[in-house]
Amino acid sequence: MLNPFVGFVSKKDVDVLEIILRMLSASCYQWSDLSLWMDGELFHVKGIEGLNQLALKGKTCLCSNKLSIFQGSVIALDGEIYNLEDSHKIAKLFTLINAQDISKMKNLDGSYAFAIIYNGNIVLMRDPIGTRPLYIASDSRGYAFASEQKVLLAAGFREVKSLKPCHVAIIDEDGLLEFEVYSLLEELQTLQPFTGSSQEIASILLETLRCALVKLTKRKDIGVLFSGGLDSSIIAKLLDDLGAEPELLCAGLLASKDVLRAKKIAELLGLRINICELNEKEIEETLPHIAQIIERCNPLDVSISMPLYFALNKAKEVKLSYVLVGQGADEIFAGYKRYERALEMGGYELLKGELLKDFSHLHEKNLERDYNVYLANSIEPAYPYLDTTVVKCAFRIPVEEKLKREVTGYSRKHILRVAAKLLGMPDEVVNAPKLAVQYGSGVWKVMRRILDNMRH
Repeated sequence: MLNPFVGFVSKKDVDVLEIILRMLSASCYQWSDLSLWMDGELFHVKGIEGLNQLALKGKTCLCSNKLSIFQGSVIALDGEIYNLEDSHKIAKLFTLINAQDISKMKNLDGSYAFAIIYNGNIVLMRDPIGTRPLYIASDSRGYAFASEQKVLLAAGFREVKSLKPCHVAIIDEDGLLEFEVYSLLEELQTLQPFTGSSQEIASILLETLRCALVKLTKRKDIGVLFSGGLDSSIIAKLLDDLGAEPELLCAGLLASKDVLRAKKIAELLGLRINICELNEKEIEETLPHIAQIIERCNPLDVSISMPLYFALNKAKEVKLSYVLVGQGADEIFAGYKRYERALEMGGYELLKGELLKDFSHLHEKNLERDYNVYLANSIEPAYPYLDTTVVKCAFRIPVEEKLKREVTGYSRKHILRVAAKLLGMPDEVVNAPKLAVQYGSGVWKVMRRILDNMRH
């Protein structure tokens, strides 16, 4: 469930509601029905204007679209926790918190960030991979937290930090305490590698992906961000085999490689595809808006976010609110050209270290940026390749099966290509080269021309 939230705990007599309003007004998310918890009382209002009409004062405040109440305490949960039954999910979380056995929370399976208020204390937590952002700030007024960095800056906080994946932050009368629940990265380094043939290992990987997709697709009306490349094609094929009938989504210039390839592969797979065809004028007009949404002005970040933004616009047009994304496959299966250089410089041991390092930075480099684009379109993302069971499976695969030395050169994401063959995928998918979205969509070429014109 897409459920961003904001909250504040005051240290002194300040207008808490005014700070919350400043945060919400700066958000790229379109707030509609709001739930506000202030010092033990729950209020439901329509939109930010509805909050503005409340004459409330208090010390502790939490606000989101949906707040859940349990025995006088409250939680805002952004995302999903799959291994807790819905009817007991909130109660179980509070039980873990009240028992002060935070370490057991490492067993929570999901994509989430949440804030719990109980006994006057705030507990914040983020999932082990960091698929859902969570930011914290403080100054003389108090402690603030939110799903977006920009809202804390808009409320006047200057030192904003991202809560690290699988970390807990507790705000109580003694201040702010932050600690790691457990280290997924350390666990990945201790996993025993698979043995067997490439086909046997690829079969294990495919079954792990299938199980993850079953978990992720209990709802109907599923979209897949689709370029016709290896990662997204495997997801689309597995979903189709499961009877999910996914809607494929692609954005790019009319004659771009991504659009042409996505159309062709969708036809070969017998799946419906929805194309958002971009032009130079649209790209130029949208540039400032994208930079504002993602809170970054780096041209590369903007060019990556541009096709995502328009693909999600297309998702809204076809009434989708949930899309699956191939994010993470390059980092865990060695999809980038730079991994070839790492292998040449330091062998497979160095390559393994590079994959672990890139995976550990994925949340801050890509996921936090992209999540702002999902928020701006009110579309919830899901990441099959970043499901913890899939990640653990991936890091049990020998690196030699990820980047394969062959007579004709290197085969990047080799094990995924073997998996695609086992699925009976066409050669156009099995042998598809890696093409970054900013290049495949044609956006980068147009952006460079626009920026060059601006400089002159």
